[in-house]
Amino acid sequence: MTPTRPRTLLALAAGFGLLTYLLAVAAYADLPQLPAYAPVTMVLLAVAELGMSRVIGDRLRARRRPGARVLHPMQIARAAALAKASSTAGALLLGVYSALLAFTLPLRGELVVAERDCVVAGLSALSCLALVAAALVLERACRVPEEPGLGSRT
Repeated sequence: MTPTRPRTLLALAAGFGLLTYLLAVAAYADLPQLPAYAPVTMVLLAVAELGMSRVIGDRLRARRRPGARVLHPMQIARAAALAKASSTAGALLLGVYSALLAFTLPLRGELVVAERDCVVAGLSALSCLALVAAALVLERACRVPEEPGLGSRT
């Protein structure tokens, strides 16, 4: 599995942001209101992944010490897969919520629904950004540190 590239995440966010903005222009009145608790879900995922990154990073660095608790390689692989999926989903949703924020921001004074959606979209975009950052930290923590004295393998 290759590391996640930031340009891939940027392309996902931009692409889905453009599609969402076009959808909002065409059919905003027909779309349902944004769920008020959407940002909470992303924040909880980000906090969980930051906690996992701390545990995994500490265990991988301590694996050379005698008596240290080691993680099964499948646990690390699952955490890396979770990180990759979370960064992708977070980037996709970041594009969606950013586009909705950009669309509803000028409409705040005209529509009551747009004012509420603007707040929810802004908070959701920030929480998605936090999720992407936490997922990238977790992915980095899942890398096995180089053994001292081995040097690079090329």
